[in-house]
Amino acid sequence: MTAVLLLAHGSPDPRSSKAASALAGTVQARSFDLDVRVAFLDHDEPGLAAAVAALAADGVRTAIVVPAFLSSAHHSRVDVPEAVAQAAASTGVDLHLADPLGPDGSLLAAMDRGLPPGPVVLAAAGTSDAKAQRALRRLARVWADRRGAPVALGYAAQADPDVATALGQLEEATGTAAAVGSFVLFPGVLPDRIARQGKGREVTDPLYLAPETVDLVEARIRAAMRKAA
Repeated sequence: MTAVLLLAHGSPDPRSSKAASALAGTVQARSFDLDVRVAFLDHDEPGLAAAVAALAADGVRTAIVVPAFLSSAHHSRVDVPEAVAQAAASTGVDLHLADPLGPDGSLLAAMDRGLPPGPVVLAAAGTSDAKAQRALRRLARVWADRRGAPVALGYAAQADPDVATALGQLEEATGTAAAVGSFVLFPGVLPDRIARQGKGREVTDPLYLAPETVDLVEARIRAAMRKAA
């Protein structure tokens, strides 16, 4: 059985950690050859080092770490690899880092199911990382091509335009009401902010239990396993 740690950021909102555990449990339930557990970078327990130490205490010598992040920002590119390296060094467990979950185009279908046709705001949690912003803009263009309708990018934090501004600009440009695709994994502070800035428009739920998300987590695990073999 392959040990897997689903590594989420963590949040002061307890709904977030419960949702991360629910996602891990769903992957576990359909993958009998995997032992899927959760760990967090901040706010929640167990932290990554403690989760890896628990694996070591159970006799595990190698594990896959799947970053539950939807952007290629600083956390994914710097914080996560550093935390993984430190946890491996302190425990002796051989950790193999999978690719983060996003931004992945397979998740667009999950948001489409919850939205009417027409223009939409792709609402990301937010990042000041220029590379991550470019990737999200590319994702917005892909979504626009698939929907056959304009897609604007908005942020819940750290970048402009915010969701409310992007929504207003999009509706002014198209002359029609727009909806909001909430490109976040877990419930909590930022998706609540996205919903408020949606101003009564249709807003999708966090993606943590969408079939596409579960499929994507498993695909990341299998790819990391092949690379480690």
